[in-house]
Amino acid sequence: MSFDITDTLVDFLRQWGEMNPTAVVVLTLVFVFGGLTPIPRTFLTLAAGIVYGMAAIPVIIPATTAGCLLVFLLVRYLFGDWVWRIVKRKPRLLAIMDAVNAEGWRIVGLCRLASPIPSMIQNMMFGLTRIDAWPFTWATFVFTIPQVILYVYLGSIGRAALLGESSGISLGIMAAGGLTLLIAVLLIMRRVRASMRRLERGATAASPRASA
Repeated sequence: MSFDITDTLVDFLRQWGEMNPTAVVVLTLVFVFGGLTPIPRTFLTLAAGIVYGMAAIPVIIPATTAGCLLVFLLVRYLFGDWVWRIVKRKPRLLAIMDAVNAEGWRIVGLCRLASPIPSMIQNMMFGLTRIDAWPFTWATFVFTIPQVILYVYLGSIGRAALLGESSGISLGIMAAGGLTLLIAVLLIMRRVRASMRRLERGATAASPRASA
């Protein structure tokens, strides 16, 4: 399933050629409106890396942030009541929301780094909290960077191999660099997820809403 999604996205992005102005606009729209869908950002980022290589990074990061902010604002000002009726039945989400209300951008950053909760659900949930739009935006921008770099880089290795842009030695060096980056990010994610679990347990125990 994941490969089918990535292949479909790759085919779509390739229609617009190399990184020209039209491709930049299309890629921006894909990531902005991708925030409104449950499609994991991982697939979008890998596909962009395969098609455009590392040149996609300066487009992906602000576009992803804009998509997250769009969902955040829609929930905060238009669909908050509807989203709350769903979230209030999820003790885990309530625990994270309470942690955001207590810790602000720090919890947003942790979620961007390593939360198993899909990005769209995160954005909807954050829209219900007391965090202001500005700290939400810059925390999303900054803490999205590691995973974007990782998955674009992995995609760019595939691009280089498919197009024959690098020798075997160069590809080996790129693969080794990608593996090192992957291990580093996974180690960070492991630590962050452990911290998130502790926060969730603590917030669940302390929250009257979660136990109601």
